[in-house]
Amino acid sequence: MIFVSALTFGPLVGAFAGGVGSALADVLGGYAYFAPYTLIIKGIEGALAGAISRRMERFGPIFGSIVGGVEMVLGYFVTEYFLYGLGAALTEVPLNLVQFLAGVLVGIPVSHVIKRRLPIFLET
Repeated sequence: MIFVSALTFGPLVGAFAGGVGSALADVLGGYAYFAPYTLIIKGIEGALAGAISRRMERFGPIFGSIVGGVEMVLGYFVTEYFLYGLGAALTEVPLNLVQFLAGVLVGIPVSHVIKRRLPIFLET
């Protein structure tokens, strides 16, 4: 949903949905201690994806999603490295890559459909 929000509505909504939505999911899922990191990492992910997709016409959504996803994987890696050490941080990289790939594969087409079907709500 981060990429759907960011690519459809821009960097501010992407940052809010990514940061606040994901941090709330951490709190409700029993990982409240990780929520501040998630707020920052996922917020930046949404902001980057939204900003880049707005600045580039043709390949903006793809490039923005890639940059945002790479930031997310690296952000969690660095955070987990400092909290738990290199071994634990490396173990999480494949799961974060899967999360990133799923977000791209779902987010780009869903955003495209929403933008095509709801243009009245997206006028700037």
